[in-house]
Amino acid sequence: MMDIATVHLVILALVTLATTMIMMVTASNALRLRHVEISWRSGKLLGFPLFSTIFLVMTITLSVLVYAQQLYHLAVAMVCYNWIGLTWFVTSYLMSKRYVTDHGIVKNINDPSQTVAWNRIMDYVERNDGKNLKYIFFYPEHTPGERTHSIRLELDIPTGKRILFSHMLKKKLGRRFSLGEFESTGIEQLR
Repeated sequence: MMDIATVHLVILALVTLATTMIMMVTASNALRLRHVEISWRSGKLLGFPLFSTIFLVMTITLSVLVYAQQLYHLAVAMVCYNWIGLTWFVTSYLMSKRYVTDHGIVKNINDPSQTVAWNRIMDYVERNDGKNLKYIFFYPEHTPGERTHSIRLELDIPTGKRILFSHMLKKKLGRRFSLGEFESTGIEQLR
């Protein structure tokens, strides 16, 4: 019969393997992006992902305490927890980054529904409420045999990227849209 410590290590090893595979898929999705013009962090903790950052800091702190207390029998478990924290952090960081490429906008590299090509954008609205600048893009969802629905993609633009992003919009959408038409449209009409 296996004892509880062995069961714990087996489960920990499986979770470590799973988070490693998820991180590898996410990193490969990020590396496959071509012609990235602009990218920025958008996590909740100074641009970093909140929960994975907290978890990583906690595991590092616990590892230091385990080492200071000379509890070497916990070393394997702490290495696994630190690796889980690191892989979760890298995955969350890459997923929370926003990418604007020559081909379109990628809000989440692991979710195709949050990626839109420039030529699919039917309409967009700029919403500025003082310190925050948000763009809302509308594009069609094509489901075979069903009525076409419009999908909405919201993108918060940080202060340092606003000029670059507006140049990119003019370059990619300027021929199809006139900005003067949207200035009179209130965001309240779209809710």
